Amino acid sequence: MKLTLQFEGKHTVLTLLATDVNIPFKGDFIISAKDVAAVLEYQGEKATANVLKFCKEEHIYLVSNSDILNRNVRKLHNTGEKFISNLSLNRVLGQSGQPKAIPFQDWIYEDMLPSVQMTGQYSLQGNESQLLHFKKEAYMVEIAANVLRLPDSGRLKLLGDFNREHGLSVPLPGYADEPITESATELLKKHSVGIQTKVFNVLLLNYGFLEEKERPSSKGGIKTFKSLTEAGLEYGKNIISPNNPRETAPHYFPDKFPMLLEAVGLLKGDRQ
Repeated sequence: MKLTLQFEGKHTVLTLLATDVNIPFKGDFIISAKDVAAVLEYQGEKATANVLKFCKEEHIYLVSNSDILNRNVRKLHNTGEKFISNLSLNRVLGQSGQPKAIPFQDWIYEDMLPSVQMTGQYSLQGNESQLLHFKKEAYMVEIAANVLRLPDSGRLKLLGDFNREHGLSVPLPGYADEPITESATELLKKHSVGIQTKVFNVLLLNYGFLEEKERPSSKGGIKTFKSLTEAGLEYGKNIISPNNPRETAPHYFPDKFPMLLEAVGLLKGDRQ
């Protein structure tokens, strides 16, 4: 039986029992050293080595696809992958000093293993709070996209970030087919409008094409940012700000910018 488990809803951990492989090993199960390194937040080329250095040599196993008995186990790397026995896993979690070591150990021995021993498989019954938290996050992604009035490209970025954060592999389009937009600063220069962007933004706020939104600051207090209203979306779109992913930045359609200038009184009868 294969156990491809999710720790904290985002770390995939491949764990194999004696019935999954045709190689003998010491202990109750073997676990992917690479996955343990990811859980413990080791990074770089030596991430896995930082786990293996705590293990006894006799508790390290190179497992290849030919060693796998369970057809449901994902395909391993062509050169094989290193797994460690739970006997050395205890040494890793006890000696690594990594912040995630104790929570991971508690999860394995207080949640995952008891579930396997009782039911023969790992279920989410012991992780209902984590599952609920995951659903709340997914719901908030949708709410954020709606509140910020994001176009399809912005929604794809949020979903892509959500995918990576939770270790998901949900297929998403690579891009959204949307009209090209530019910043107000660029378009004001192109149309030789002699005002600064902040003055232009004040006009847009007064005419109801822009609004100010608030978000909590990481340093305490409140930060404000600009967002196009429903009326303003006729002339542009809200992109995710390159300066902060929790903010939007208004961008405008070049072919509609003259109409926007006229709407706020900056062009008076000049358009034919």
